[in-house]
Amino acid sequence: MKLTTLNYFVTVATEGNFTRASEKLYISQPTLSRRIQNLESELGVELFIRHNHGLTLSDAGEQFLKEVSDVLKRIDHLSHMFDHQVNSDEAFHIFKIGYLQNFNMGKMYEIFEYFKNKHPNVQFVTKQDTPINLADGLSNGRYDLVFNLVTYLQTKQNIEKSIFLENYLQIAVPFHHILNDRKKVSFADLSSETFILLERQYSPVIVDYVIGQGIKNGFNLKANSYVKDLDEGLSRVSVGNDLAFLYSGMNDGTLEEKYHIKIIDIDNVSTDHTIAVAYNKEYKNELLQELFMYYKTVK
Repeated sequence: MKLTTLNYFVTVATEGNFTRASEKLYISQPTLSRRIQNLESELGVELFIRHNHGLTLSDAGEQFLKEVSDVLKRIDHLSHMFDHQVNSDEAFHIFKIGYLQNFNMGKMYEIFEYFKNKHPNVQFVTKQDTPINLADGLSNGRYDLVFNLVTYLQTKQNIEKSIFLENYLQIAVPFHHILNDRKKVSFADLSSETFILLERQYSPVIVDYVIGQGIKNGFNLKANSYVKDLDEGLSRVSVGNDLAFLYSGMNDGTLEEKYHIKIIDIDNVSTDHTIAVAYNKEYKNELLQELFMYYKTVK
């Protein structure tokens, strides 16, 4: 197992894409892919789960990344152990970042780039996850920093959080819908509508909340279909008569034009859906604390 291969593995893990990783490493994509495949064969495990638009670390890959990170930190320390001018904070670090699917996370990546310019030896591995897994992962060390719904962080011990994104409930309606000229609606206005809902495993908060609000307003939500992500849900809204709930934090201002739909605010919604950035204070790392402060102070 060569040190260069470990560096290749870390770059692929942090970029989440063989093309971007090969460009960063100045090697061909086939060569990089072959080196990673050889590493997986050597270890006897699959380190990455391949998707159509990229890849993510497998459970074995996450475990291996942690060990590789420790090895590279020690090597970095050895290479600078007699250099008294090198700040120990500038040693190699990999931060594991968890965040919610479907949300507009542009500001998250902007801070990453700004932070990496100041601290070139810092790398970020990002992963989309469910609200429950993000909260638990912050407690058990699977994540160093998460972007999660506030309500899932309330009961966690030793967690410091700060508001990252104001977030409230909206409704997407077909462009020809009777409500499309409204700026705001209430849940009572939706009593006779049919809906497209996210599958509960992907967003239990939004599903449970909207069902509960329907009951509170005297009706049961009628769901004609369930979808896995925002794109599928809004696509179905655009070609039918059903409505779909979404968060304002998912709306980057382009969705109405992209899907030819109308997005309307819903009155009197809970503030528990605000998204916070959070880290575990038990993890005594000055760089992580600095990163958190960037998100806390830059709005």
